[in-house]
Amino acid sequence: MISVLTLTYQRHHILEEAIHSFLLQNEPDSEMIVVNDSPGTFYNFSHPQVKIFNLDKRFSSISKKLEWGFKNCSFDFIYRLDDDDLLVPKGLKMSKDIIKNNPGYEIYRPKSFYYFENNTFISIENNLNSGNIYTKKYIERIQFGDKSWGEDYDITLGFNAKIFEDETVKTMIYRWGMGTYHVSGLGNVTTEEMYKTIDSMTKNNRGNIILNPRFGSDYYKMINYI
Repeated sequence: MISVLTLTYQRHHILEEAIHSFLLQNEPDSEMIVVNDSPGTFYNFSHPQVKIFNLDKRFSSISKKLEWGFKNCSFDFIYRLDDDDLLVPKGLKMSKDIIKNNPGYEIYRPKSFYYFENNTFISIENNLNSGNIYTKKYIERIQFGDKSWGEDYDITLGFNAKIFEDETVKTMIYRWGMGTYHVSGLGNVTTEEMYKTIDSMTKNNRGNIILNPRFGSDYYKMINYI
């Protein structure tokens, strides 16, 4: 049973695609937890496997937002999927098989993913978050800082986790560009500076928004899944 944890902030058109990729999994023993901490932005979407937390206060950092999100996941295995990334077809099924066939690890991660720029498939790549799955026991034993740069490194490599890396499958589409902000592309700036920049880029994305999960591009065809 897998929880998919997705952090989001004022880019609902990207979030809709991430949710759509989750719904296409058709995995009954799974849930998607969406954490929205944009005051004045309320996302509406009704589905028994998708729970959206619309919070009225912004977190002090991405680390703290992650910590809160992890704590509100129901299941023992938690897949980290940013709102600008997508699950591939049967990505959760492949993830479950990795866990089942390799018990006893604290983090499970494919070594690579499908890399897209501006919704065009470029190549097979890898980085620190390639579809990582964290066990709840591991999350409960580590400490979260209060930072918005390098938090992925901290939670993945900073606490001597027992990690299983799979070289045979890819479960995630990693996307760059698309006319939106990317936190990692803003550089190692203060959280205050980061938040100010993001707000200036997304000022027209507030309000009461009804989500309509769908793809804007034929991603699966581009990676030869259909």
